[in-house]
Amino acid sequence: MDETCADLLRFLHESPTPYHAVESALRRLSAAGFSRLDEASSWRGLAPGRYAVVRGGSLLAFVLPPGSACGFRIAGAHTDSPNLRLKSRPEYARAGYHQVGVEVYGGVLLNSWLDRDLGLAGRVVVRQGEALEARLLRVDRPIARVPQLAIHLDRDVNDRGLVLHRQEHLPPVLGLTGEDAPSGLRALCARELGVDPDALLSFDLMLHDLTPPAVGGLSGEFLFSARLDNLVAAEQVREGAPAPVIALFDHEEVGSNSATGAGAPLLPMLLERLVLATGGDRDDVHVALARSLCVSADMAHAVHPNYPERHDPRHRPALNAGPVIKINTQQRYATCGRTASLFDELCRRRGIKAQYYVHRTDLPCGSTIGPITATLLGIPTVDVGSPMLSMHSAREMAGTADPAQMTSALAAFLEYPGGL
Repeated sequence: MDETCADLLRFLHESPTPYHAVESALRRLSAAGFSRLDEASSWRGLAPGRYAVVRGGSLLAFVLPPGSACGFRIAGAHTDSPNLRLKSRPEYARAGYHQVGVEVYGGVLLNSWLDRDLGLAGRVVVRQGEALEARLLRVDRPIARVPQLAIHLDRDVNDRGLVLHRQEHLPPVLGLTGEDAPSGLRALCARELGVDPDALLSFDLMLHDLTPPAVGGLSGEFLFSARLDNLVAAEQVREGAPAPVIALFDHEEVGSNSATGAGAPLLPMLLERLVLATGGDRDDVHVALARSLCVSADMAHAVHPNYPERHDPRHRPALNAGPVIKINTQQRYATCGRTASLFDELCRRRGIKAQYYVHRTDLPCGSTIGPITATLLGIPTVDVGSPMLSMHSAREMAGTADPAQMTSALAAFLEYPGGL
């Protein structure tokens, strides 16, 4: 396992929620010399340097070169993952058990959340005097579990398949209780945050699997974890070169339509402000966008040995075999022939072989932030990803050689000075 993969394991462990992922990423960026910018402050006369902007579960980071911003190299990804999230009034008693109501967030493989030791994490809003403060919460001990029905009470489950009712079958149990409505969850959150229970106003809380990320396989070739993803930072940029930008968005798994999703004007506003802050005008904004490129870096479907027929026979990405360029003519991915060729060439220059993925024609294809970003900005975009199995499971699987290859390819993209 190389250092890139080892750091990815640490990042995954530190990031049970989008808010924690942003905190972990910001800590790494700060160590690399990035300073946090306030969206509500003026950026006029912004000096060259490394900066980061945080909005909720989203983070944008960039390196501003000397002179005016004349173009951008944008690497986009997302911070959220499919999971189970607590409802606003979650606690109730049923059949003697203390339970919490949950909503299914994103395209969850529901059965993967059964019989797992679950912790609790997210964001809690508390009253501090006359002020309201958002605080991060993380409970890394097994306080919840979604128990599966015993086979003795569901004899044909292995033949007909497991069918889970989202409202009735997914609420986890937290403990035993009497007939009174339980309230232990609020007390738990207050204790963890060191505040009075009455000071707790609202929350954005979700469950997470407590099994730590691990390397597996006979030769350590596999990576087992939840929430697989990666992050890259660029070096200093010379004057006249495109400014590298990293855009990590929340809410991709539910369509990106939020104040912190890729569908919001967060990225377009940032790019416009950078051009204006370095002495440009509105025409310079459009010139800079015309000189910009974007890579949407998500994950990709590796061929499954037990279900190879679910792949197009000539597009079967393999683990540890290089980054995957994703193409879909229905524009579920934003890749075109020019952007695919550019990314393939950048991989080649780094000694990396790119793979290609096209969905089976008779299966509906998922999507990414790529088409959304391309639509908002009108700039050439390529969708890429590291190959993986068990996508959207509570416990996913990838290759240990792939993070370093994708990191190298993304670094080549961020440093690429030319156009298409």
